[in-house]
Amino acid sequence: MSRHQGDRQGDQKGFTLLEFPVAVLILSIGLLGMGTLTGSMINFNRVAFKSTKAVTLAQDKMEELKGTSYASLSGGNDSESIYTRTWTVAADTPDDDMTTMTVTVTWTSEGDSKEIELKSIVAK
Repeated sequence: MSRHQGDRQGDQKGFTLLEFPVAVLILSIGLLGMGTLTGSMINFNRVAFKSTKAVTLAQDKMEELKGTSYASLSGGNDSESIYTRTWTVAADTPDDDMTTMTVTVTWTSEGDSKEIELKSIVAK
């Protein structure tokens, strides 16, 4: 008889009333962490997209300036949506018959002002 009772206890499967809430609590904590991580990743992707767009705008203007004749180089600015692009041309810098071109793109992201700057030197 004792052998038969032992078999019943060994064959029992399932959760007890205490195990089920503990499992739900652990699952909830894991899902909450994943939700927070997902929100952070979305925010990081948004910031990276804006930064990449700013670099592309600066590179486009720099290539345009490099394609301009030396005598026609001049500074200026323009804007596109949240970005403001400014370019300056400093003649005879760093040496005679050389010009330093600087392209700066500024924008606001997450309430902070951001800026990237590209510089290049061209010779006559």
